[in-house]
Order: sequence, then structure tokens, then C-alpha cells
Amino acid sequence: MRSRVACLIVIFACALFVGGAMKVSQAYEGPLSEKKIASYSNIAFSPENFQNVQKGMTQEEVLQLLGKPLRTKKEHRRHNRWTVHYFYPDGRVVNFKDGLVGGEK
Repeated sequence: MRSRVACLIVIFACALFVGGAMKVSQAYEGPLSEKKIASYSNIAFSPENFQNVQKGMTQEEVLQLLGKPLRTKKEHRRHNRWTVHYFYPDGRVVNFKDGLVGGEK
């Protein structure tokens, strides 16, 4: 009986993991367009706001906080995955993996 319950728990956990991964990949439609990024031009960059960037933030959340980057670099990966880099003043960079902040410099 215990092994049956353990087996069901493992199956349920795997289903949650796979289902969650599918939702994330389906929800992300690729990097924001240059037009969409340009709409954040009225927000001024500040180093203080850069300190508030956190892992897991979306591209739009970062744009609302930091404004339009000086430049962007978009890298298309296998299986319709993306890495995007936003470059800000003083060599600051925000790195996104599939639409979410993965790190900043």
C-alpha cells in the first residue's frame, strides 16, 4: 500500500512539473518588439532603480523600472527559447532567459 501511495505522489509531482514547464513555455511569446520597448522612453534610468531588479522579473517590469535600454541583443535558441540582454548606462546589463530576469551586472 505504501509503495502505491509513493508511486502516486511521484506521478502527481511529475505531472505538476511538466504541466508547469509547458505553461511557462507557452506563455512566453518571444522578446518584446523594438516598438514596445520604445514606448518606455519617457522613463529615466537611475542606478538606484537598477538595484531593485530581481531574478524572475519580466521584461515589462524591468522597463517600467529602468526605462528603455541603450541597446538590446536578442539571441534565438533551440526550441523557440530566447536570451535577451538590455544594456544600460555605466555598463549595466540585465539578462533575460525566456522573458524573465536571469541575472544583472
